[in-house]
Order: sequence, then C-alpha cells, then structure tokens
Amino acid sequence: MRKGILMAVLCFFIISLFMPAASFAATVGNPSTTDIPEGVGVFSMKRDSQTTIKISEDIEHIFDRDLVAGPSLTSSIQIDQAQWYMTKIYYGILNDRVQPYLQLGAAHMEVSWNENGVPVEFESDTAFAWGLGVKALVWEIRDPKIKIVADGVYRMADLNAEDANINGSTTVLDTSRSRFFLREWQLSVLAAGELDVTGGMREEVLGISKLVPYVGVKYSDVSGRFRATTPNGTYYNPGEFESDENIGFFVGCDILGTDSVLLNVEGRFVDENALTGGIAILF
Repeated sequence: MRKGILMAVLCFFIISLFMPAASFAATVGNPSTTDIPEGVGVFSMKRDSQTTIKISEDIEHIFDRDLVAGPSLTSSIQIDQAQWYMTKIYYGILNDRVQPYLQLGAAHMEVSWNENGVPVEFESDTAFAWGLGVKALVWEIRDPKIKIVADGVYRMADLNAEDANINGSTTVLDTSRSRFFLREWQLSVLAAGELDVTGGMREEVLGISKLVPYVGVKYSDVSGRFRATTPNGTYYNPGEFESDENIGFFVGCDILGTDSVLLNVEGRFVDENALTGGIAILF
C-alpha cells in the first residue's frame, strides 16, 4: 500500500508541473462520490475508529471566464487566468452519506477590462483563500452501479494587487489602495458510474484497480470587486462584478490505484473553460 501511495503522489506531482497556470471554479469531484476511496484508510482510521476523514488536493485551472460589471452590468471583464490551489478536508457523517468539508489554500488572478476607452490589465498576488462545502449521496442504483451526488460550496479570497498594465504601459500601483475581493458559490449534481478494470481479478491494470467516471451540471456564481490605484491617486474600478453565465456542465474521472488513494481529472465547460487535476487520500 505504501508503494502505491508514493506512486500516486509522484504521478500527481509530475502532472501538476505540466498543467497550464490558470483557474477560477470549484472542483466538483476528487472524489466524485462520498464512499471512495473505499478502503480502511492509510492509518486504518475508518476500520479502527469508524471515522472517515479524507484529504484532497486540487490544482484548478480556468482558461477563460466572462464577467459583467457596473450599475447596469453592461461592462465586460475577462478573467485571463487565475489559480485556486486548495486542500479539502472531508469528515463523514450519517454512514458517509453526507460529508461536510473545509477548504484551505491560496488563489491568484489576472483580469482585464476597458474603462472609458483605456485598456486595463490587473494581476493579484497569490494569497490565502478558504471555503466551506458539503457533499451528499442522494440516490444509488446497485445494478448497474450508478450514484447521484449533490455538492455545494462557498469560497472566497481577499487578494492584494501586484502588477498592472494600463493603456499598454506597466504601471506602479499603490498597493494599500488596490485590491481584489473574490467570492464564489456553486451548486452541482452529478451521476457517477463504476468500472472495475481488473475484470474481477485481483491484479491491477497499469496500477489502476477502478475507474469512476462522472458527468453533471452546475450553477456557479462568481462575484466581487477590483480596484487599481496609482500613487498619484488615479484609480480604475469597474464596480461590482458577477458572472456573465452561471450554468455549465462538467465531466471527470476518479482513478483508484489503491483502496485508500485516488487521482482525479475534471473538465468544466459552457460558463467557463476549466481543468482540474487532484489527489485524494483516505485516512
């Protein structure tokens, strides 16, 4: 088991090095359902104390997302790239059918907009972010193995300004008066299947024992405000913003190599174009 865990962590680390730096959307899977990984845990907590604690790490990437801002929500803002590097800590209740979780990590963001004919590009630092969520098994079919799972999450980040490019020129900012404030909440429902790649045999195939593909729909809303202020007091502020599109769909797969560790990959589309890579460990 220890060898399998080390190989899974190594694979996730290598994958993360080659993933493009870009994100702004909450990962739904990792894991997709409340009962995986389904082993006793790397420290046997599930067997010895009947306590389920899972920790997952997500590297979330978005390639583009449109926002609208201003009093009439007619000004367009583009998320050029952003990152959420989040650790999720799950705790199982009600026989693991419900799992509240805490998110802790860091966020970074780059945005651009046009203010009174002046193009503005604005980048934040990478700073603390947090969130709260809950995942619940809603319905289960035994044959074929299909599970319906609901997930809800709220998270936020209050970031400092780092760089700006205004009207094509790099601009020094008054960091004490420039900021990003971001918040997001998301509701989703997914259907997950289960594929035993071993064909009923004990031997794993390429180190993989089981695949759990899933697909679902989500309602996601991003909101907040930006403010870029130069040392002479000139400021650029598109006003309060929110998502231009809210409804999207996602597809993903949990890849189980041992009974206590899984890898995850997930794509999200329509309201955003995003990709996530992750790992989850059952303790």
